[in-house]
Amino acid sequence: MKDFLARKLREYVQRHMSDECDSLLCAQERILYGLLGMSSVVLLFPYLMGVTMASRVGLWPIVLIDTICYGWLLFLVFNRSMSYRHRVFGLLLLIEFLALSLLLITGNNGAGWLWLFLSPVLAALLLDCRSGYLVSVVSTLVLLVLALLDLVLSLDWVMLLREGQGLFMVIVSNYLTLSIVVVFIIGRLLNSLEGTLDALRQGTRELELTQAATVDTMASLAEYRDLETGNHIVRTRHYVQLLARQLQQHSPVHASRLDDETVELLSRSAPLHDIGKVGVPDNILLKPGKLTADEFEEMKKHTEYGCEALMHAEEKLGSNHFLRLAAEIAWTHHERWDGNGYPRGLGGENIPLSGRIMAVADVYDALISRRVYKEASTHEEAMDYIIAHAGRRFDPEVVKAFQAVADEFRAVARQFADQ
Repeated sequence: MKDFLARKLREYVQRHMSDECDSLLCAQERILYGLLGMSSVVLLFPYLMGVTMASRVGLWPIVLIDTICYGWLLFLVFNRSMSYRHRVFGLLLLIEFLALSLLLITGNNGAGWLWLFLSPVLAALLLDCRSGYLVSVVSTLVLLVLALLDLVLSLDWVMLLREGQGLFMVIVSNYLTLSIVVVFIIGRLLNSLEGTLDALRQGTRELELTQAATVDTMASLAEYRDLETGNHIVRTRHYVQLLARQLQQHSPVHASRLDDETVELLSRSAPLHDIGKVGVPDNILLKPGKLTADEFEEMKKHTEYGCEALMHAEEKLGSNHFLRLAAEIAWTHHERWDGNGYPRGLGGENIPLSGRIMAVADVYDALISRRVYKEASTHEEAMDYIIAHAGRRFDPEVVKAFQAVADEFRAVARQFADQ
């Protein structure tokens, strides 16, 4: 049950996250949606128990308040049309309503002050400091107005001044001071965090540029040795990204293994799939005709050469998800779903998903490209071949994804066609 709830909460948060946001906003969104999703589950039992007990002793105002609050919480959770800011304001309104209701009914001895203090803290954390200060001041003014009305009208149901006006003013002033101090501290921490995140983003961008340049340089080593490949590595990078994104969004079988980071890493590492060809002798790699059986056995070794080179790099750099994926692709993109591929004869799910995706991308590009020993196939002919070999050479799920993005494949092939 714990794992089920954790998975559902994670799905809820990811479903509501913005497509594009900076790191701080992403963190704020995760806090908000995680808080809403968790609260809707955790507070269900206390709500039912509290309503049951309050109704038995005739505390109908408590029943009404709890029902309104929990109903509003569910509205915030399930209303997908609300923007992030509107959802934050809705949460703050809920907390303010609950806090003021408890203060009016139970006085200064209940949990009302705790809820009221939570409101400016969340406003500062989820929005900004100015919002936190504003919530603190507005809450204080509302309390003073309610106390003044009670003083003038002598309302029997208002409990704010039952312990005395002096004590009430002391508590209000302490609330205002403490909430402003805490909001100020949160603001300083968030500013410091934002500065750190900016520095990390800058460093990450530089690292990504360095990584991309290194990958392109390494991939070009194999490309320069086989002048016929042209823009092969550019096209296959796009093909892999198209397939991985389609599987992520529409395949129940593979979606759990393809988060956004993995899709991006697959795309970046795809150009290294043939890096092992640098170890294949020229008389085999550049042979214009059909290879002999012995020559083909030597050509097969490029999968092992590439994997070994990339794994050696990982040993030097430490555990690296990018290099591990690149090694997987280099080693397994010639394996077949029916187990008749090479170098290890893996089959079905035993072939890493990265290799199964690369296999479709690589074969499609090989089919539509002209070589000295063959003419280029048309897009339709390449499609027919891949579809016909689903369940034999290729993963059927990956082939379904290929069919769904076939038009995008065609567009990539035209955009980056060899000159």
